[in-house]
Amino acid sequence: MPSKRHARRMHRDAARLASTGNHRTALAGYRRAAAEYRAYLQTRTGDHTARTELVDLLADVSTAEQALNEHARSAAALTERLDHLRELDRPRAQIAAAELDVAETHLQSGHLLTAATRADSAVRSHSRRDAADPHTAAFWDLATALARNARILHRTADPDLAVGAADQAVRMLLAAPDRDRDPRGRDYLRDALGLAVELHTAAGRTAYARTAARLFESRFPEAGPAAAAAAAPPLTLRAALTAAGRLGVFTEANLIDRLCPDPVAPDAPPAVTARCDPGLAPIALHAIGPAVVDLRTSHPSLAWRMATEIHYLLTAADREGERNLRSNFRDHGPVWLGMLMALTEGVARRPNLAADLSAVVTDLLGRMRSRYAGEGPLVEAAQRFVNAHRPWR
Repeated sequence: MPSKRHARRMHRDAARLASTGNHRTALAGYRRAAAEYRAYLQTRTGDHTARTELVDLLADVSTAEQALNEHARSAAALTERLDHLRELDRPRAQIAAAELDVAETHLQSGHLLTAATRADSAVRSHSRRDAADPHTAAFWDLATALARNARILHRTADPDLAVGAADQAVRMLLAAPDRDRDPRGRDYLRDALGLAVELHTAAGRTAYARTAARLFESRFPEAGPAAAAAAAPPLTLRAALTAAGRLGVFTEANLIDRLCPDPVAPDAPPAVTARCDPGLAPIALHAIGPAVVDLRTSHPSLAWRMATEIHYLLTAADREGERNLRSNFRDHGPVWLGMLMALTEGVARRPNLAADLSAVVTDLLGRMRSRYAGEGPLVEAAQRFVNAHRPWR
């Protein structure tokens, strides 16, 4: 019979090994303990103490995997941990923080698409209404979530979204009373200000960049000047759509302002979910998806930015149950899949990103099949891609 006591003992023994730096041997003990807990919980699903202990154990598994540079396995452990936290019905902010842990680990793994969608899901779970008062825990939790989201968006998505998240995080962190709610708060503020300087400078918004730089230098004098922007400004969705229009493959110019709000407006979107109304997602798909296919070889960077941003938007809309997307998935699903398949050549030499795209395609194929849109040559080609590039899951 699986024993909770036995699992605890194995966990303690493995933790002692990890404390000496012997992470590989510790992992073997952690895995045996986790298997024991899982077997125990199969017949005692209501034992919250055992489930909580497994949550703690999985955090240790993730730490050991990270120490061995096994970031994908670390992400898998944190994903299982997140599932157990949800099973325990933990507070929304704790679950959101755990999901951001998952997103950041995927980012380290090179799973850019998954990192962006996981982070967006976490940010969306925060209530803006509850976070209106700077003196509340909810305000602080949202501020730190936006700072973390900014770091992820900086690597995975539209830089206009990243700077919107960074700017809002800075405003909130500065407005919150100084307290020891999160010892990493100072790090979040430093990172968000640094990103604001870099991205505003890259976009030519010198006044905003100077303001952020002054704040950075006054708050963190020991850090020196904030980092300068890269030589080439990062590609925004607005710039990609504008370029596609000039190339004659995108004709719905009226969509640009609807999809790309001003990144320095007071209500600038700090997350994918806040970019626009979810009902716009399927409309944008049919306007932009064919352009992605046309540009996949001649202008791969434009195709990547357009396709990934629309994929993130569609994922958010589907998660929110957007009616048109769900009820007409037989029309939308194949276009969505075709847009993602246009990216497959570009990831062939990046195995971690290919594995991530394969996982995304696998999920989409599952949804298409469950919604009666999963047949035909495109689906067969997608399945061949999945077979050739094993998903990280």
